[in-house]
Amino acid sequence: MQYCTKCRVQIRGRKARCPLCQGELLEALPPGGVDYAALREDPFARISRSPVTSMLLFRIVTFLCVSALIFMGAIQVISGFRLWWVHVACLGVLAGWADVLIALYYRSNILKMLNTQAYLLMAVSIVIDRLTTRSGWSVSWFIPILFVLLVLITNAVAAGNGLHLYEFILYLALDVVMSLLQIIPIALGWNKVIAPAVICIALMLVLASSLIIFQGKMLRSAVSRYLHI
Repeated sequence: MQYCTKCRVQIRGRKARCPLCQGELLEALPPGGVDYAALREDPFARISRSPVTSMLLFRIVTFLCVSALIFMGAIQVISGFRLWWVHVACLGVLAGWADVLIALYYRSNILKMLNTQAYLLMAVSIVIDRLTTRSGWSVSWFIPILFVLLVLITNAVAAGNGLHLYEFILYLALDVVMSLLQIIPIALGWNKVIAPAVICIALMLVLASSLIIFQGKMLRSAVSRYLHI
């Protein structure tokens, strides 16, 4: 009967290698016999589970958000519906809840999580802008700056995780396409200070040109993989 020193088990028959670890086998038991106490030890590493699961965390956040909405609704009723900031606060609570949901759902894909959260933040900023000052700060300053930061952060995260350009080129392409939508507020007159948006669009078009000219084949391959064509 053969013996594996790594797995600490006896092997019946004649084997060239240990069927468990593919290690070398001894033709006889080691000196002193088999350590049966060691054999009874669990050979597999046990991963400790966190007491707070994703579902439990989601339920806790949902409960807190619902409670906050209820209290703010009560405050609005007591004030005779005269507090404008309550609507903004409620929107902030809902945006925070959606942000946590996105983080939990895309926790295994940080780039998708960051991009989705960024677009949610842009949409919320527009709504808050329209509900409050209506000065156009969201489309004039916030969204252009956020687009540039999103591209920089996407590249930084990809580099930090050792990702190849092929793995995140679609996120850059999507950022370029979405940034072109800034033309709509300019055309509708919502954007009072167009310089940041125009500069942002110009930078995005430069990025698009570099991707098409230097990485066109890779971009087409990534699009085909995503669209399954």
